[in-house]
Amino acid sequence: MVRAKEYGVKLDKLTAVVVSHCHPDHYADAELVIEAMTHGTTRSGGVLIGNEHVIKGGDDYRPVVSPYHLRALEKYYVMKPDEQVKIGEVSITATKTHHSEPACLGFVFSGSKTVGYASDTVYFSGQEGYFKDCDYLILNVLRPRGREWPKHMNTDQAAKLVGLAKPSVAVITHFGILMLKAGPRREAKYIEERTGVKTIAAHDGLVISDDDERRGKPGSGGLQKWIK
Repeated sequence: MVRAKEYGVKLDKLTAVVVSHCHPDHYADAELVIEAMTHGTTRSGGVLIGNEHVIKGGDDYRPVVSPYHLRALEKYYVMKPDEQVKIGEVSITATKTHHSEPACLGFVFSGSKTVGYASDTVYFSGQEGYFKDCDYLILNVLRPRGREWPKHMNTDQAAKLVGLAKPSVAVITHFGILMLKAGPRREAKYIEERTGVKTIAAHDGLVISDDDERRGKPGSGGLQKWIK
């Protein structure tokens, strides 16, 4: 909510919100975004897409969107890997992950451009099949080369996925403190050199335009500019 205000994102104009999984760094403001989309629940509208745990709970996870907020929406979808929904002119396909939240989803958004979002996951055999021919592939890369953390991607795994999927542009984000210390730009350059795919290290307020894929809108300074 704070970053939306800071960067001029008008949440009351949104058509949909997508929640990949039931961990608080991914769902915490979902209900507030729904409040904005529905003008404080005074107008029925907007779509929520989430996995089973986000909307129904299970496997020791509670639902993170209340029945009150679900009723305010025009529609909501509980998705599983390989399922697809269409919102306006955009088709959204859920992708498989290997993450500590077992129902976690990635997504591919197909419209005038195709954008893949791998979500929180380690690389697994065949993952690249979901993201072939994407214009942009967004990867959550928690740790740098040579440093691993269970069920999360590091730079080595990201390079493997990018090299196999061959998107037009890769974007890395979701950095942990070890990644911040290693230098996200340095890690992005490593991926680019290994794969031949233009790779961008995200920062607060980053904008990638269709006209110039290499330009971004700088965020705040210091380490904070690298935090998603």
